[in-house]
Formats: sequence, structure tokens, C-alpha cells
Amino acid sequence: MESLAWTPWRPLRLHTDISAEILTEQLDGGQSFRWAAQPNGSWTGVFGQTLARLRTGKQGLEWSAPVADAAAEERLCEYLDAEGKQARLAEALPWRSDSVLRAAMAANPGLRILRQDPHETLIGFLCSSNKRILQIRVMVAALASKLGRPLGGGFYALPTWAVLAAADDEILRSCSLGYRAAYIRETAKILKQRPQWAADFAKLTTPELMATLQELPGVGPKVAACVTLFGFARLESFPVDTWVVQALSSAYGLKGWKPERLEEFGRLHFGPAAGLAQQFIFSAARQGVLPAAPALETKTRPKSRK
Repeated sequence: MESLAWTPWRPLRLHTDISAEILTEQLDGGQSFRWAAQPNGSWTGVFGQTLARLRTGKQGLEWSAPVADAAAEERLCEYLDAEGKQARLAEALPWRSDSVLRAAMAANPGLRILRQDPHETLIGFLCSSNKRILQIRVMVAALASKLGRPLGGGFYALPTWAVLAAADDEILRSCSLGYRAAYIRETAKILKQRPQWAADFAKLTTPELMATLQELPGVGPKVAACVTLFGFARLESFPVDTWVVQALSSAYGLKGWKPERLEEFGRLHFGPAAGLAQQFIFSAARQGVLPAAPALETKTRPKSRK
């Protein structure tokens, strides 16, 4: 394995400092699937074409990257919202009147949405159907190592759509994809014909983006909402998975509501940063710290967008 020359550990100044626990939740809490914890407590991962290491230390959050990558710090700042744009949105969330959200935010201070590349986000969530985070990480890592471009040190970028479209069945099966292999291959065949697909999709309104993503094989409402939120930074997107269904059912008294109605409730109740609220609630639900009693009196269901 080719060895890499890494920079010394350096401080990465964030608008809001985060603890080791919050760093873990951001990197391994279901947003991204390309970070791995190291025995010394640091994290090593790939986002887009960037390889980096992160840890919490005496100087707060610290980073290291291959010496040859002069722009790694700039990309890390964007990836981790160093400027604090989301901090202002978090302050505007209705936590003052919503005790459930307030508890979720108190349990995860400084938690933010990672600013990811649409390509890696779409691949990751195409692998996510009926799988746990660890299993998704294994599939994504296999796709990168078997088909991706080497970044050095045994690390790889994710493969392009053209490479995925041409991959044979044996290689895809070896990545533990199961039925998801067909989704990835067919989506790859479509998007390899559109080299500027991400830029084109980014021009769409959020409802248009959600609808266009769902035209791709294997992309349903939840995957589309996740890609919209994590890959295109549309913080108004409110993905609804089983954790969010359970949280809204038990803590908000919305038992029996269908996912599409829960998604609409989330958008209406939490507002322009609904996706950030969703991440707080998702994380707190997995941690088991949400109050199990209705926080709101919701007498009527919002009308469906249909």
C-alpha cells in the first residue's frame, strides 16, 4: 500500500465548537458513509475527491490531510459549515415553543448538516434501502475500492457514472449490493449521458428537484429527500425514515400518519431549516433522549401537496 505524507494536525476554526461525541454523530450518524473511526479516536474519510483526517484535541477540532492537497482546509471549512450559516438557521427553529426539538438540540449541540457532493450522496442513498449505516458503509467502500480512482494510501474516490454503468455483474455482486446493483447501474446509464446533471438539478426548485430525482431508478421519496438535503443543501427538505416516523408518532402525537403527511408536517412546523431540525430529531431518537409525550396540540392534518 502506498504510504502518504500527511500534514501536521492543525486547528479548524468553526463558528460553533463541537465535542468528540458530536463529531462522531456528524460523521457516522447517517449523513455520510465514507468516514471510519481510528483506534486513536480520530476519523479518516473521503468526501468528493478529498481525503482528510479529523479529531477533537486541545485546540478544538483539528484536521490533517495529504501534504500534496493544498486546498483541503478550504474544502473542510465548507464541508463542516465553518462560517456558521446553519447556526443562524438553528437559532430560528421553533425550539422555544417546541420542547421536543429543544431536547433534541440540547442533546446534540452544534450538530450540522454536512455539505456533501451530490454524486456521492446519490450513490450512498441508493445503497441505503433496508440497510443499516454500517452495511451502507461497507457497500460504498467496496464500490470505491473496486471501481474508484486511487487517492493514495489505500483510499479511493467513488467511481464515476460511466464506470458504474460499464461494471459487470460479478464486480457489483462482490460489493454486497444485492438488488440495489440494478438501481445503481440503471441510474448510472442515465446520468453518464448528462455530465452536468448535478449543475442542472441544482437549478431546479426544491419540489422540482425532488420530483426529478424520483425519476431515477431506485429513488423513492425518502432517498430523494435525503439527496436533496445532504447533496444539494436544501435545508427545507425533511426526510422521513423509520426513526423519524417513530419520533413524530411518540413525541408529537402523530401516530398513524403516513410518511408523506409527516414530511409535510415537518416542513410546515419547522420551516426553512426543517432538514436541520430533522437531523436533531433523528439523532436524539437514536440516542433515546426524546420525551415520549406530545409537545404540540395538532388538531388537523396538513393538506397533501397532491
